[in-house]
Amino acid sequence: LITQLLYPAPKRNKPAVFALSPEPDEWEIDRTDIVMKHRLGGGQYGDVYEALWKRYNLTGAGKTLKEDTMALKDFLEEAAIMKEMKHPNLVQLIGVCTREPPFYIITEFMAHGNLLEYLRNCSREEITAVVLMYMATQIASAMSYLEARSFIHRDLAARNCLVGDCHLVKVADFGLARLMRDDTYTAHAGAKFPIKWTAPEGLAYNKFSTKSDVWAFGILLWEIATYGMSPYPGVDLTDVYHMLESGYRMECPPGCPARVYELMRQCWQWETTDRPTFQEIHNTLENMFQNSSITEEVERQLEKQSPAMAYKKHPGSSPTIGTMADDDQ
Repeated sequence: LITQLLYPAPKRNKPAVFALSPEPDEWEIDRTDIVMKHRLGGGQYGDVYEALWKRYNLTGAGKTLKEDTMALKDFLEEAAIMKEMKHPNLVQLIGVCTREPPFYIITEFMAHGNLLEYLRNCSREEITAVVLMYMATQIASAMSYLEARSFIHRDLAARNCLVGDCHLVKVADFGLARLMRDDTYTAHAGAKFPIKWTAPEGLAYNKFSTKSDVWAFGILLWEIATYGMSPYPGVDLTDVYHMLESGYRMECPPGCPARVYELMRQCWQWETTDRPTFQEIHNTLENMFQNSSITEEVERQLEKQSPAMAYKKHPGSSPTIGTMADDDQ
């Protein structure tokens, strides 16, 4: 029986490389028990496959590491962070294969893929404003959990959230996540970040905090409200920071309730201390979801607004709330 390998077989003459300690921990899975099936897409460090854990007949997602030893430390750090995370709206770790290359991180499988593509391809009759609010509330819950444990994600966007059955949404892709030892985390020189989701202090000074994630959450809300549009449409990446510094903020998308737009604008305050916490964001969204007639609000907004998605210059930072944005680059 001959078949083509999806991934190179480990070289037996190489010395074993251990993830975090000389002895594998309870997360270690025997590589021969993992079958990598079809490719799902690309990740921070390599490709992602649908994976089968034969022992339990369990389907998961298998992240692989490219043949690049420079990324090994970050790849293993992502696995270490996931071992500490336990929340219904965070993608859960199943196990790791780190005894020798190629390394795998095996996570739970989310049947409907990433949120960005899901929003772009969904039926708007099914994914109503109420469902969108439910999705945003779930993401805020996960980020509130990370905030309470001093973890920063640094790559929060619709493309890095995954969708399961019954509109379940989970935050994923912890390749840039870090534990903050102080109030802020300073990235190393030359580090790359998704410009349209990165807060001004990250773009200018490589400084990150939970409030930087809050800024990105505002962009993610805009993505959700626009069913997956790209943020700052028509704006070059090189112009984003200077536009923000000058006071530009994206306008309210058509159909976006005023209270949701206000929350986004609060996330986009220039000063980090003026942005809400994720606990406050989650409480606000949960109250909106449970207590408001969101569908009627959307209909009222659509009656008032034109379909144009233009930029508007605002007179600097405002203490009020409001805006949404989307992009996948």
